[in-house]
Amino acid sequence: MDLPHKDDWSTATVAEPDYVTEWHSHDCAMLLLPRQGAMLFELEGQYAPSPMRPGEALLVAPGIGHRTRAFDAAHRHLVLYASAMRFRHWLPARRSWHLALLPAGMLTLLSYRDSLQDGTTRAILAERLLLEETLETRPEPAPAQHGAALAQTIASHLAARLDEAHQLDELAARFGLSRRQMTRLFRRHIGTSITDHLARLRVEEAARRIEAGQGVLAAANGVGLASPSHLARLFRRHAGHSPAMARSGAP
Repeated sequence: MDLPHKDDWSTATVAEPDYVTEWHSHDCAMLLLPRQGAMLFELEGQYAPSPMRPGEALLVAPGIGHRTRAFDAAHRHLVLYASAMRFRHWLPARRSWHLALLPAGMLTLLSYRDSLQDGTTRAILAERLLLEETLETRPEPAPAQHGAALAQTIASHLAARLDEAHQLDELAARFGLSRRQMTRLFRRHIGTSITDHLARLRVEEAARRIEAGQGVLAAANGVGLASPSHLARLFRRHAGHSPAMARSGAP
Protein backbone atom coordinates (compact mmCIF):
# COMPACT_ATOMS: atom_id res chain seq x y z
CA MET A 1 0.00 0.00 0.00
CA ASP A 2 1.51 3.31 -1.12
CA LEU A 3 0.24 6.43 0.58
CA PRO A 4 -1.29 8.79 -2.01
CA HIS A 5 -2.08 11.71 0.30
CA LYS A 6 0.50 14.43 0.60
CA ASP A 7 0.36 14.14 4.40
CA ASP A 8 0.98 10.39 4.26
CA TRP A 9 -2.31 8.76 5.16
CA SER A 10 -5.00 6.87 3.32
CA THR A 11 -8.16 4.87 3.99
CA ALA A 12 -10.20 2.10 2.42
CA THR A 13 -13.69 0.79 3.10
CA VAL A 14 -14.59 -2.78 2.15
CA ALA A 15 -18.09 -4.32 2.13
CA GLU A 16 -17.85 -7.73 0.45
CA PRO A 17 -19.35 -10.95 1.86
CA ASP A 18 -16.66 -13.07 0.18
CA TYR A 19 -13.77 -10.75 1.13
CA VAL A 20 -10.46 -12.59 1.41
CA THR A 21 -6.83 -11.62 0.80
CA GLU A 22 -3.71 -13.59 0.04
CA TRP A 23 -0.52 -13.11 2.04
CA HIS A 24 0.79 -9.55 1.61
CA SER A 25 2.44 -6.69 3.49
CA HIS A 26 2.48 -2.88 3.35
CA ASP A 27 5.19 -0.22 3.33
CA CYS A 28 3.20 1.64 5.98
CA ALA A 29 1.35 0.71 9.17
CA MET A 30 -2.23 -0.58 8.89
CA LEU A 31 -5.07 -0.15 11.39
CA LEU A 32 -7.91 -2.56 10.61
CA LEU A 33 -11.36 -1.71 12.04
CA PRO A 34 -14.21 -4.23 11.56
CA ARG A 35 -17.56 -2.44 11.36
CA GLN A 36 -20.00 -5.26 10.65
CA GLY A 37 -19.49 -8.98 11.10
CA ALA A 38 -16.50 -10.90 12.41
CA MET A 39 -13.18 -11.26 10.58
CA LEU A 40 -10.32 -13.73 10.74
CA PHE A 41 -6.74 -12.51 10.55
CA GLU A 42 -3.47 -14.39 10.32
CA LEU A 43 0.04 -12.97 10.66
CA GLU A 44 3.40 -14.45 9.85
CA GLY A 45 4.58 -16.69 12.68
CA GLN A 46 1.07 -17.29 14.05
CA TYR A 47 -0.05 -20.84 14.83
CA ALA A 48 -3.59 -20.26 13.59
CA PRO A 49 -5.95 -17.48 12.43
CA SER A 50 -7.57 -15.32 15.11
CA PRO A 51 -11.03 -13.74 15.11
CA MET A 52 -11.77 -10.06 15.58
CA ARG A 53 -15.06 -8.22 15.83
CA PRO A 54 -16.47 -4.69 15.70
CA GLY A 55 -15.13 -2.73 18.65
CA GLU A 56 -11.65 -4.19 18.20
CA ALA A 57 -8.72 -2.88 16.15
CA LEU A 58 -5.71 -4.63 14.67
CA LEU A 59 -2.52 -2.68 14.05
CA VAL A 60 0.07 -4.28 11.78
CA ALA A 61 3.53 -2.74 11.45
CA PRO A 62 5.14 -2.05 8.06
CA GLY A 63 6.56 -5.08 6.26
CA ILE A 64 4.68 -7.69 8.30
CA GLY A 65 3.02 -10.41 6.23
CA HIS A 66 -0.66 -10.97 6.93
CA ARG A 67 -3.93 -12.09 5.39
CA THR A 68 -7.55 -11.48 6.35
CA ARG A 69 -10.99 -12.75 5.43
CA ALA A 70 -14.62 -12.02 6.23
CA PHE A 71 -16.30 -14.57 8.47
CA ASP A 72 -19.90 -13.34 8.26
CA ALA A 73 -21.90 -12.75 5.07
CA ALA A 74 -22.85 -9.26 6.27
CA HIS A 75 -19.38 -7.77 6.28
CA ARG A 76 -17.86 -4.29 6.33
CA HIS A 77 -14.56 -2.90 7.57
CA LEU A 78 -12.52 0.29 7.46
CA VAL A 79 -8.73 0.46 7.15
CA LEU A 80 -6.45 3.36 8.01
CA TYR A 81 -2.98 3.43 6.44
CA ALA A 82 -0.31 5.78 7.80
CA SER A 83 3.29 5.91 8.93
CA ALA A 84 4.21 3.81 11.95
CA MET A 85 5.01 7.02 13.85
CA ARG A 86 1.35 8.05 13.73
CA PHE A 87 0.38 4.82 15.47
CA ARG A 88 3.19 4.84 18.02
CA HIS A 89 0.79 4.69 20.98
CA TRP A 90 -0.88 1.60 19.55
CA LEU A 91 2.10 -0.69 19.06
CA PRO A 92 3.94 -1.98 22.15
CA ALA A 93 7.72 -1.97 22.06
CA ARG A 94 9.30 -4.74 20.00
CA ARG A 95 5.92 -5.90 18.67
CA SER A 96 5.02 -6.21 15.00
CA TRP A 97 1.25 -6.26 15.55
CA HIS A 98 -1.28 -5.54 18.26
CA LEU A 99 -4.95 -6.39 18.77
CA ALA A 100 -6.78 -3.99 21.07
CA LEU A 101 -10.17 -2.64 22.08
CA LEU A 102 -11.09 0.76 20.68
CA PRO A 103 -11.31 3.69 23.13
CA ALA A 104 -14.72 5.30 23.60
CA GLY A 105 -13.87 8.39 21.56
CA MET A 106 -13.03 6.37 18.48
CA LEU A 107 -16.16 4.25 18.82
CA THR A 108 -18.26 7.42 18.70
CA LEU A 109 -16.40 8.70 15.65
CA LEU A 110 -16.74 5.33 13.90
CA SER A 111 -20.48 5.28 14.48
CA TYR A 112 -20.69 8.73 12.87
CA ARG A 113 -18.48 7.60 9.98
CA ASP A 114 -20.73 4.57 9.42
CA SER A 115 -23.67 6.90 8.79
CA LEU A 116 -21.89 8.70 5.93
CA GLN A 117 -21.55 7.80 2.27
CA ASP A 118 -18.07 6.69 1.25
CA GLY A 119 -15.93 9.32 -0.43
CA THR A 120 -17.91 12.36 0.71
CA THR A 121 -16.21 15.35 2.30
CA ARG A 122 -17.72 14.54 5.68
CA ALA A 123 -16.63 10.89 5.44
CA ILE A 124 -13.05 11.92 4.64
CA LEU A 125 -13.09 14.41 7.51
CA ALA A 126 -14.37 11.72 9.90
CA GLU A 127 -11.59 9.39 8.77
CA ARG A 128 -9.02 12.11 9.34
CA LEU A 129 -10.41 12.68 12.84
CA LEU A 130 -10.10 8.97 13.52
CA LEU A 131 -6.47 9.13 12.51
CA GLU A 132 -5.89 12.12 14.79
CA GLU A 133 -7.51 10.22 17.65
CA THR A 134 -4.80 7.56 17.38
CA LEU A 135 -2.25 10.27 18.18
CA GLU A 136 -4.12 11.38 21.29
CA THR A 137 -5.52 8.16 22.74
CA ARG A 138 -4.33 4.69 23.63
CA PRO A 139 -6.26 1.49 22.96
CA GLU A 140 -7.67 -0.73 25.68
CA PRO A 141 -6.06 -4.16 26.12
CA ALA A 142 -7.88 -6.94 24.30
CA PRO A 143 -8.18 -10.50 25.63
CA ALA A 144 -5.16 -12.57 24.61
CA GLN A 145 -7.04 -15.87 24.29
CA HIS A 146 -7.21 -15.91 20.50
CA GLY A 147 -7.16 -19.70 20.37
CA ALA A 148 -10.12 -19.95 22.75
CA ALA A 149 -12.00 -17.28 20.80
CA LEU A 150 -11.41 -19.09 17.50
CA ALA A 151 -12.57 -22.41 18.97
CA GLN A 152 -15.71 -20.71 20.26
CA THR A 153 -16.29 -19.15 16.84
CA ILE A 154 -16.13 -22.61 15.27
CA ALA A 155 -18.55 -23.95 17.91
CA SER A 156 -20.97 -21.08 17.22
CA HIS A 157 -20.74 -21.77 13.49
CA LEU A 158 -21.72 -25.41 14.06
CA ALA A 159 -24.57 -24.52 16.42
CA ALA A 160 -26.09 -22.16 13.85
CA ARG A 161 -25.95 -24.78 11.08
CA LEU A 162 -27.07 -28.07 12.63
CA ASP A 163 -29.08 -28.95 9.52
CA GLU A 164 -25.97 -28.89 7.32
CA ALA A 165 -23.38 -31.61 6.68
CA HIS A 166 -20.00 -30.67 8.16
CA GLN A 167 -16.91 -32.25 6.64
CA LEU A 168 -13.86 -31.61 8.82
CA ASP A 169 -11.58 -30.74 5.89
CA GLU A 170 -14.07 -28.19 4.54
CA LEU A 171 -14.67 -26.75 8.01
CA ALA A 172 -10.94 -26.38 8.59
CA ALA A 173 -10.48 -24.66 5.22
CA ARG A 174 -13.25 -22.18 6.06
CA PHE A 175 -11.29 -21.05 9.11
CA GLY A 176 -7.89 -21.08 7.42
CA LEU A 177 -6.63 -24.10 9.39
CA SER A 178 -5.41 -27.56 8.61
CA ARG A 179 -7.67 -30.36 9.83
CA ARG A 180 -5.10 -31.31 12.48
CA GLN A 181 -4.75 -27.72 13.71
CA MET A 182 -8.50 -27.30 13.98
CA THR A 183 -9.24 -30.56 15.79
CA ARG A 184 -6.44 -30.00 18.33
CA LEU A 185 -7.45 -26.38 18.91
CA PHE A 186 -11.10 -27.32 19.38
CA ARG A 187 -10.41 -30.13 21.83
CA ARG A 188 -8.00 -27.97 23.83
CA HIS A 189 -10.46 -25.11 24.33
CA ILE A 190 -13.90 -26.77 24.12
CA GLY A 191 -12.91 -29.97 25.88
CA THR A 192 -14.28 -32.48 23.38
CA SER A 193 -13.94 -33.47 19.74
CA ILE A 194 -15.81 -31.62 17.01
CA THR A 195 -17.71 -34.80 16.12
CA ASP A 196 -18.92 -35.38 19.70
CA HIS A 197 -19.73 -31.69 20.21
CA LEU A 198 -21.82 -31.59 17.04
CA ALA A 199 -23.58 -34.85 17.97
CA ARG A 200 -24.55 -33.48 21.41
CA LEU A 201 -25.89 -30.29 19.85
CA ARG A 202 -27.98 -32.33 17.42
CA VAL A 203 -29.36 -34.55 20.18
CA GLU A 204 -30.31 -31.52 22.29
CA GLU A 205 -32.03 -29.77 19.40
CA ALA A 206 -33.81 -32.94 18.23
CA ALA A 207 -35.03 -33.56 21.78
CA ARG A 208 -36.53 -30.07 21.89
CA ARG A 209 -38.27 -30.65 18.57
CA ILE A 210 -39.67 -34.05 19.59
CA GLU A 211 -40.87 -32.76 22.97
CA ALA A 212 -42.67 -29.96 21.09
CA GLY A 213 -44.57 -32.58 19.04
CA GLN A 214 -42.41 -33.02 15.93
CA GLY A 215 -41.98 -36.53 14.52
CA VAL A 216 -38.69 -38.38 14.92
CA LEU A 217 -37.99 -38.38 11.16
CA ALA A 218 -38.68 -34.64 10.87
CA ALA A 219 -36.54 -33.95 13.92
CA ALA A 220 -33.69 -36.02 12.46
CA ASN A 221 -33.90 -34.18 9.14
CA GLY A 222 -34.07 -30.86 10.96
CA VAL A 223 -30.68 -31.44 12.57
CA GLY A 224 -28.95 -32.66 9.43
CA LEU A 225 -29.44 -36.43 9.81
CA ALA A 226 -30.81 -38.59 7.02
CA SER A 227 -32.56 -41.25 9.09
CA PRO A 228 -34.23 -41.86 12.47
CA SER A 229 -31.83 -44.78 13.07
CA HIS A 230 -28.86 -42.40 12.98
CA LEU A 231 -30.60 -40.10 15.43
CA ALA A 232 -31.41 -43.09 17.67
CA ARG A 233 -27.73 -44.09 17.81
CA LEU A 234 -26.76 -40.55 18.82
CA PHE A 235 -29.51 -40.47 21.47
CA ARG A 236 -28.36 -43.75 23.01
CA ARG A 237 -24.77 -42.55 23.12
CA HIS A 238 -25.30 -39.01 24.39
CA ALA A 239 -28.66 -39.12 26.20
CA GLY A 240 -28.87 -42.76 27.28
CA HIS A 241 -32.36 -43.33 25.89
CA SER A 242 -34.33 -43.44 22.64
CA PRO A 243 -35.62 -40.35 20.78
CA ALA A 244 -39.21 -41.35 21.59
CA MET A 245 -38.58 -40.85 25.31
CA ALA A 246 -37.91 -37.17 24.61
CA ARG A 247 -41.71 -36.75 24.25
CA SER A 248 -42.01 -37.15 28.01
CA GLY A 249 -39.31 -34.59 28.66
CA ALA A 250 -36.53 -37.08 29.41
CA PRO A 251 -33.15 -35.29 29.55
